[in-house]
Amino acid sequence: MIFKIARSPKGGQVTHYDEYEVSVTKGMTILDVLFIIQDDVDPSLSFRYSCRGAVCGSCAMLIDREPRLACRTQALMIKQSSLNLKAFPAIENKQTGQAQNPMVLIEPLPNMRVLKDLLVDMTPFHQSFESMKLWVDPTEGNTPRTQTPEELSRYERYVNCISCGICHGSCPVSSYHHEYIGPAPLAKAWRFYEDSRVTNRERYLEAAKQSNGAPMCELVMNCVKSCPKDVAPGGAIRRIKDTG
Repeated sequence: MIFKIARSPKGGQVTHYDEYEVSVTKGMTILDVLFIIQDDVDPSLSFRYSCRGAVCGSCAMLIDREPRLACRTQALMIKQSSLNLKAFPAIENKQTGQAQNPMVLIEPLPNMRVLKDLLVDMTPFHQSFESMKLWVDPTEGNTPRTQTPEELSRYERYVNCISCGICHGSCPVSSYHHEYIGPAPLAKAWRFYEDSRVTNRERYLEAAKQSNGAPMCELVMNCVKSCPKDVAPGGAIRRIKDTG
């Protein structure tokens, strides 16, 4: 298979694309392909990874114009699958002809500054969590704070977020409005708002409802379709909009 990979040796904008031919066997992921290229062909190729098991979220990138985790994307199956995202300038739907192209296109995650090749700067993404103070302040005492299975079920899916940034990279609003907080922090704000053990729940709702938060979301739902952990940030944002 031929893999066409975006290159930006000095960071910033993608300057060119390099093509690599790799012999792919069943079970190989896109991350496996990148390892082969880096080890055997081009050691200058830069990309981020860690767990290799879809837990850390480090290897998020644009694969055939769809944001995915490289470690869980099967190289031989990429042409047969589609997330059916709503297109915006940074991405294109496969229906435009990408699916018929035998070459696999690999690019950095959209809506983030490119550091080098497939590496993007995640700092603004992480800072959005900090700016909303998405944590629970400790309380005094040793009394356990219990909850029922029903109470847990209200927010459990939002706990599965691995902060990969795929929802941010798939979001048209994040592409047009760089001040937008983004889907992941808003989903986490709703997670704390729905947690029965939290005493000052309203502060999370207030943080999510600031002008560059939930009100800016257009409910395109690309974040729901692309999330590798089925967190469904769009559903949380819809609830934030309807609450209060």
